[in-house]
Amino acid sequence: MTLAWEHPSLSALRKADLSWLAEAYKKTFAENATEIHLLKGDASDRRILRLRGDSRSAIGVVGPSIEENRAFVGFARTFRQEGLSVPEVFAVDDAERCYLEEDLGDTTLAAWLENHRDGESVDAAAQAMYRRVLDELLRIQIDAADKIDYSLCYQTDSFAAEAMHFDLEYFRTMFLTPLVRLSWEDAAFARDGEKLVSLLLEADRRYFLYRDFQSRNIMIRHEQPYFIDFQSGRRGALQYDVAALLYDSKGRLPEEVRSQLLSHYCDGAASRIDLDRDRFTWLFEGFAVLRLLQALGAFGNLGLNKNKPSFLTLIPSRLRSLGALVARADIMNALPALRKMLLDICEDPDALTIAFPES
Repeated sequence: MTLAWEHPSLSALRKADLSWLAEAYKKTFAENATEIHLLKGDASDRRILRLRGDSRSAIGVVGPSIEENRAFVGFARTFRQEGLSVPEVFAVDDAERCYLEEDLGDTTLAAWLENHRDGESVDAAAQAMYRRVLDELLRIQIDAADKIDYSLCYQTDSFAAEAMHFDLEYFRTMFLTPLVRLSWEDAAFARDGEKLVSLLLEADRRYFLYRDFQSRNIMIRHEQPYFIDFQSGRRGALQYDVAALLYDSKGRLPEEVRSQLLSHYCDGAASRIDLDRDRFTWLFEGFAVLRLLQALGAFGNLGLNKNKPSFLTLIPSRLRSLGALVARADIMNALPALRKMLLDICEDPDALTIAFPES
């Protein structure tokens, strides 16, 4: 058996890692891997590879962070035990640097949606898929919450004040400072940012928070959703993950559909826990603002600092979503300086230092 070890795309990988993955594939499937290809990653530092043999394929992961690898493997095994649709982990190397997992294909929810969209609208099948995804999210967040080993969390074990402040600072340093030409008052941003965090801390944080629950981390196989990239999970409020999905840059959901899906999610949550819908929605809009600020910071960082300019093309649509949300969200009335600053940025076509092409 000869794998293309010398292919330029694999040159940055250690031969020892590639050899381990090939051997793990052979032990798992009783056949040799005859092809190995590096897959395109998004924002991750992990290297993702597809190994193929005569009858099967699998995904190999080489991750520089042992703690991140442990979190993914541990959470995945717990979710599998709970009957959730996540990839099976077949093998992990002794150093916990590499692992071999189930191949869920190439179709993300983001890609799948493109065949179920007419302009800015999504069809009935897409709305049904979103409802199914939200039903599974409830199983992840609530039903499996107390089965998770939170000692595996490699960043923080709870999405609380520290993590929220991190997201605000990320937005300030990666988006506001390098990309906004309008004047803004740093002290007012800090003051209202602190107030936003205080309000969001009123939400119940007993649940599993996926942290990056968006359409590129949901795979569609045989018209069923599967879930990946949950290694940054921790305890947190229910609203954050729902906001991450419903305000995802690739979803581009009409507001009416977003509202209907949020109502569907609340129906499922209310069947499991006591739920004050008005209070939940009020806080949901605050978490949605925070998530959009984090996303803008991420797009700025990836586009400007990590030489991934495609992420910059996502900024205009996120600003439109943020502007519409901030304008109507009741929670923003308690944050007048932040509200005005964000609306000024979102509504002024000359607010940014660079003209970004649309995605």
